[in-house]
Amino acid sequence: MNKTSLQKSISILALLASALLSTGCSTIIDARKQKQPYISSYYSGNIDKAAKDLTAKSESRNDSDDELMWRLDQGTANFTVGDYQQSINAFKRCEVIIADHDNRAVINARAGGAEVGAALTNANALPYKGMYLDKVMLNAYKALDYFALNDPSAAQVELRRMRNAQKHVVKQFAEEIQKNQKEIDAQNQKNQRQSTKNTSISFDDISKNPVINDLYQSSANKANKLYGNLSNPFVSYFSAIGYLMDNNYGEALVDFRNLYRMLPENKLVQQDYVSTARKIGDRIPNELSHIKTYDYPLDQKMAYVLLFNGRAPALKQEKFQIILPYVGYTGIAFPRYEYFSSALQGLNIDYLYQGNKRSVQTEQIANFDAIMSQEYHEKLPGMITRLVVSTLTKEIASFAAVQAARNSGNDGAVIGALLLTGTYKALFNTADTRCWETLPQEVQIAHIPIPDNGLINITPLDASQTTEIKLKNNTNNAIVFVRALSANKLIYKTFETQ
Repeated sequence: MNKTSLQKSISILALLASALLSTGCSTIIDARKQKQPYISSYYSGNIDKAAKDLTAKSESRNDSDDELMWRLDQGTANFTVGDYQQSINAFKRCEVIIADHDNRAVINARAGGAEVGAALTNANALPYKGMYLDKVMLNAYKALDYFALNDPSAAQVELRRMRNAQKHVVKQFAEEIQKNQKEIDAQNQKNQRQSTKNTSISFDDISKNPVINDLYQSSANKANKLYGNLSNPFVSYFSAIGYLMDNNYGEALVDFRNLYRMLPENKLVQQDYVSTARKIGDRIPNELSHIKTYDYPLDQKMAYVLLFNGRAPALKQEKFQIILPYVGYTGIAFPRYEYFSSALQGLNIDYLYQGNKRSVQTEQIANFDAIMSQEYHEKLPGMITRLVVSTLTKEIASFAAVQAARNSGNDGAVIGALLLTGTYKALFNTADTRCWETLPQEVQIAHIPIPDNGLINITPLDASQTTEIKLKNNTNNAIVFVRALSANKLIYKTFETQ
């Protein structure tokens, strides 16, 4: 490496530091800390404040690299507080941002510049594209928004979009894994050309680190392999609800069959599958031949109770130590999930049907810990390898900058280079903890026929306080949405179609 190229290093680092400091604070202050006041308001039950503040914050971050993160939480907070149109607007903006990312060419000037920035800083320098779960759940929330606004036709449109999004994420995810590995290989080669030492980095080597090995094993244990291919059982169940509301038993059966593959021991799924199959004369697996069908139709006069329970995992920043050329031991910041306990054990539903008192309990349909952990686990090798390669890239640039200063013979330049490179590396060693933090930890579901008197009594299994829901006389189908922010903070909503 000649002296002229070495002397450029200090200028490059200084310009990058200046430019990145102006792009937004998520580059140097992790997103989890930024969002903490807003998320605390939400889960403490102060949802009006959370919705108002998240809306204001989202507007202030318009067109920024982390806008999508804020808009997702804005959408759920406004849905929870009952401002459904504001929620729809937020999620529509999310769709625009996601479409912009998806429609970009794999290689273009903007993306190329972004990747260089990420290599020299961290993933926060790239626009937040969301998890694949996000792309599916935002349409599910929009469908709920439209049901709340008594617009079932628009809700059905969102359910179709939700189904399509679920189909596309598998292909997109595989392509992203391949793309990331190519970028890692390219940066490894570039680092090797600029160094006299062996700078090639692979996950096989990194995974020998005790912290990373524990991280990899724990994420594998959390992931539910039965779901498979980034599938979200709630999406399949919500899809089936939509088909049944449209009197389409055939498509609902497809969803229930898929759910049975994912949740073979789930009693609700088993009975839904068998009842739907028998309705249209379809074959039933031998192991389910003993399951009874419901004594009421599933395509009319139905009430669905959806429990969005607890808090989904959120990314937090941690560090691990690794030995790298030029620096020896160094700490690298990385994101890992923090998991939270479910707020409730479940719900008991009492009602009157055909003159008899009946009772049913909600059953878990989707565990978001497992869904999100599966995606995280699959991304982990590329993510960690990229972080280490990025750190090594910065070390090579820092080494070059200091050497250039020394070669100049100017002691002041050496001190300045050491201060600049040290500050630069410390500032941008920040984990990318951007994520959607207002999702539930799990979804539980139960369904009942519309009661004779229109009354539904709901009692948490671990509490004694009962909430009475009164349906309108002309209700055909109803969704009773229960958001359990904590064991003591439950929000009830009823969406009815006539």
